Amino acid sequence: MTSKAEDKVEIVVQVESKDTSSKVILIMLIIVLVGLVIAVMMRGGPDALLSSDDDRGVGNCGDGIDNDKGGQADRDDPDCYANPEVWEGYDPSRTEANRDNDPPGGRP
Repeated sequence: MTSKAEDKVEIVVQVESKDTSSKVILIMLIIVLVGLVIAVMMRGGPDALLSSDDDRGVGNCGDGIDNDKGGQADRDDPDCYANPEVWEGYDPSRTEANRDNDPPGGRP
């Protein structure tokens, strides 16, 4: 084999990426994030995550909000009374907890 001055050696390096693992990781991350958003919304939103189940709704009869989502808030919700049958004994430190006993239109 003879070598001439015109002979050249050419080396071609071609890099191809067939790595699909980064795409799979990205898709999995998106699925997890969407799942977390759905879980937060089903749990009552971001505010529900900040309060514990034990503290949620305790003493909420004085906040002006229908906490049990029964249709009535505070003075119009029987849960806020010691004797709800006759609407006596309103106590703002009580808890609205029973959505099924809120009368339509509020307190009679």
